[in-house]
Amino acid sequence: AAKEAALQKKYTPAKTTLRSIKNAGKNKVRLTWKKVSKATGYEIYRSTKKKGTYKKIKTISKNKTTSFVTKLPKKKGTCYFKVRTYRKAEGKVFYGKDSAVKSKKVK
Repeated sequence: AAKEAALQKKYTPAKTTLRSIKNAGKNKVRLTWKKVSKATGYEIYRSTKKKGTYKKIKTISKNKTTSFVTKLPKKKGTCYFKVRTYRKAEGKVFYGKDSAVKSKKVK
């Protein structure tokens, strides 16, 4: 368990910051986040409720990629997004903390 904790401490990537959610065409939005140097990639989550269940909509395996365009659901309301960093090391995957949640109204 001590070795596990040491690995966790050594390899867990920093939390990223979800910078913006901007319109990117009809029913589409572009999410932009801050690059985390020690991350392997990023996971993007979406929900229709701020405190609801978030569904992973995309895994980005390139550290250099800091934006993603996604379609919004057809239903009116608000869509919530968050991004999480991950890092692969020593045959395991280590996850950073979730970014703060940002929302986008669906008209």
